[in-house]
Amino acid sequence: MNQQKQELDTCGCCEGVKALTPVPVHNQPGLSALAYRVGTHASFKATMQSALSKQSALRDLTTRDDDDPSIALLDAWAMVLDVLSFYQERIANEGYLRTATERRSILEMARSIGYELRPGVAAVTYLAFTLETAQGSPSSAKIGLGTKAQSVPGQDELPQVFETVEEIEARGEWNELKPKLVATLLPAFGDTCIYLEGITTDLKSGDPLVIVGEEREKEVGNEKWEFRRVSKVEVDSKNKRTCIHWDKPLGSRIPRVKPPAAGPKVFALRIRAALFGHNAMDWKTLPVSLRIGEKHPDTGVFIPGEYANRKKSWVDKKFDTDTKSINLDAIYSQVVLNSWIVLSSLDYEAELYRVKEIDEETVADYNITAKTTRLRISGEHIEKYSPRSATVFAQSEMLEIADTPLTKPIFGNKIDLDKLVEGLESGRTLIVSGRYLQSVKVAERTKVVRLLLVSSDKLRQVVLKSSDVLDVIEPPKEDKSKGIITWHLMDKDGFTGFVTAEPDDLILEQEKEKETVVGQSKLELRSDEDRFVSEVVELERTEADGEFTTLVLATTLQNVYLRETVTINVNVARATHGETKTEVIGSGDGSQGMQKFTLKQTPLTYVSASTPSGTDSTLEIRVNDVLWEEVPSLYQLPAEKRAYIARLADDGKVTVQFGDGINGARLPTGVENVKATYRVGTGMNGMVDAEQISLLMTRPLGVKSAVNPLAPTGAADPEQRDQARRNAPLTVLTLDRIVSLQDFEDFARAFAGIGKAQAALLWNGERRMVHLTVAAADGKSVDKTSDLYKNLIAGIDAARHPDQQVLVDSCQSLTFNVVAKVRVDSDFIMEDVLEAVFKELLEAFAFEARDFSQAVTASEVLAVMQRVNGVIAVDLDKLHFSSQAAVLHMRLPAHIARWDQSKIGIKAAELLLVNPEGIALTEMTVWH
Repeated sequence: MNQQKQELDTCGCCEGVKALTPVPVHNQPGLSALAYRVGTHASFKATMQSALSKQSALRDLTTRDDDDPSIALLDAWAMVLDVLSFYQERIANEGYLRTATERRSILEMARSIGYELRPGVAAVTYLAFTLETAQGSPSSAKIGLGTKAQSVPGQDELPQVFETVEEIEARGEWNELKPKLVATLLPAFGDTCIYLEGITTDLKSGDPLVIVGEEREKEVGNEKWEFRRVSKVEVDSKNKRTCIHWDKPLGSRIPRVKPPAAGPKVFALRIRAALFGHNAMDWKTLPVSLRIGEKHPDTGVFIPGEYANRKKSWVDKKFDTDTKSINLDAIYSQVVLNSWIVLSSLDYEAELYRVKEIDEETVADYNITAKTTRLRISGEHIEKYSPRSATVFAQSEMLEIADTPLTKPIFGNKIDLDKLVEGLESGRTLIVSGRYLQSVKVAERTKVVRLLLVSSDKLRQVVLKSSDVLDVIEPPKEDKSKGIITWHLMDKDGFTGFVTAEPDDLILEQEKEKETVVGQSKLELRSDEDRFVSEVVELERTEADGEFTTLVLATTLQNVYLRETVTINVNVARATHGETKTEVIGSGDGSQGMQKFTLKQTPLTYVSASTPSGTDSTLEIRVNDVLWEEVPSLYQLPAEKRAYIARLADDGKVTVQFGDGINGARLPTGVENVKATYRVGTGMNGMVDAEQISLLMTRPLGVKSAVNPLAPTGAADPEQRDQARRNAPLTVLTLDRIVSLQDFEDFARAFAGIGKAQAALLWNGERRMVHLTVAAADGKSVDKTSDLYKNLIAGIDAARHPDQQVLVDSCQSLTFNVVAKVRVDSDFIMEDVLEAVFKELLEAFAFEARDFSQAVTASEVLAVMQRVNGVIAVDLDKLHFSSQAAVLHMRLPAHIARWDQSKIGIKAAELLLVNPEGIALTEMTVWH
């Protein structure tokens, strides 16, 4: 045999040529493409050439030149085989879910296991309607299903139509409710100011005030009164009131006495006077003749002086306890009967007296004579004063107490309204809007404030100082029975803890029977003036006291709001993206089975639902005005079942198919008797901004306008190729049943509107539970009040075992910054290369490319930057979390869901993405 071969190869023209096909095909698991070609043009040609010399009939064909007709024929067939093997490989790749590149291939394979590519889901929002309130306008209006409103498009945007999906009653008086902003507050312990009616109180710094209640009016010895000096006057011209401040808080006397509570009145003491004798000469400076006398000219005996033996009863002597009358140093006609006066001295701060009688009296004493005002007074402790030491504040003028502005922020589950509102039924949807409280500041005081920030385990505490600013982590908790509010705050160093504030936020110390005011620990509220937020809440019930209404919410508010900025929208209806269309799609023919019709407009709207897929179609088919039901499949349907299937094509068109009389009913014969009602519009186009939907296309009688206080949520575009590649097997893996931990994750990932999901088994303090971290399709958090969240929970509950507890939370979004110098090849344009590096970082560390709890390393960042064409070298200067100091970390961790001891709760998984504003790239100018 070998001898024969040697004889056939005597020309030597086939030396080195051998059979190269078929090429062995071996694919490693997990590849994104199959190698399925048994050869290429060159290998096919070489194989055929090697076979020429083995054919005895072709012994004389010794040429291998391409211009020979025989070799050209082989070359042509090699080309045919190359083309066939290429397409065979492409067909083989399209036959597997992992390797298919055409969306149509994935769509058909998914259908073979009962999975339909997700058609997208419409955005959901809430429309707040405003009714006309002009005279003669209807007092109420019915806002029905399908009321349309359109968005005002921005640059490069198209208008989007939203329609209400619920019917509500709206009233003009519900247009925009406000919380109670003022209240008639009695002077309370710790107060340092009071509001008075009017803006012409004629008070200035240093003027005296006295606050007296009915207790003191009825009982002479009652101590429920307060005397203060004005420290600051603030005029509120807009509200026609004046705020009067003083330094020493009410109730700070020792022993403690609460301020007057029964009918307190505020009096300005307009006159500052003195007692008769206050300007008398000191006893020691009186002439001797007045104190001792002089000798009689005849007898030589001393004659007693006018004030002899008066030393102990001079003007410095305190009044007797039973003294009932005092003389002022002049005539004061402004002092009237039953008015109040206050005596004050350095030795004894103040005492209040009531004027019972008034007379004018000329008094000669203390070597002085004056016309005086004699007052008979009722009071006590007159023995604390002397004519010289006492200062008299008189002419009490009553000032009306005004309503006090309420500064307490809005939080919790109750909102006091500023008026009586009737007719609000339980379960009604409300929208609360206002400026969000971002931080609090410890008020600046001249004295030290001992305010503690205590960790949750009470093992660590930080003493706060005046002017410290702390971020608000969550709404505070109020214990009305104890009268305290507990704030959860974070200081500038990142330490989190709790601050307990008493009602008056006043700290007092008593030292050696004297009071020392340490200071007031008032927390001043701080927020961004331009940052308004809104949230949807459900009304549980209302409470009324005959003058005001209190809204009791089913859940606590998620935010803390500055009271004066809050509005409550009551005329609220839920709305979804899409515009209703009605059309005739065809005529039924009883002689034909499996009739098909295509909807004329696209895209068909699907809304969020608690189904396993997370969507529900808005398509409604009626034949001869009789409603037919949409089903997943016609297979084995009863012959009389009026049903149809809807198939979404790759181009977005929807085809409706009916039965054949064996699997589902046939269409009855008729002319244009098949009608479709559906909505058009879906996907991320509906994710407009808050307050962008403001054009009413349907205007019910009495309705003036509508707007969306919140941005729409829950939208998702139709499922893309790579998403379907990942999600299609989930139908078979879960079979619409959740058993394992992986099932929870798979179910959520396949749910329309959910972009990412991660399940973890955690201990919640009492038992093991499944914690599911999710993110919306657009990368944002999933609001717990949104339809998407509620439908996801309902879908999971329907598929899981009832004994398995599950908690669903949105992920914690973290961002990191990158600072680097890039060495660019001199043949490239530096700006273009840096721009390409910037885009590469954004793409590599974007929401679509990262998973929950996926860390970022310096080596990974360098690799991403280095693969950009034109980059020679990279010097990574800084890699850090956006919220932390700018340093170079080799690794930035992202955690899975875990038990958080500091908050006594569960923290959701973290998603670490690049901060576009934190990428700083510069050219490397020094190169070694």
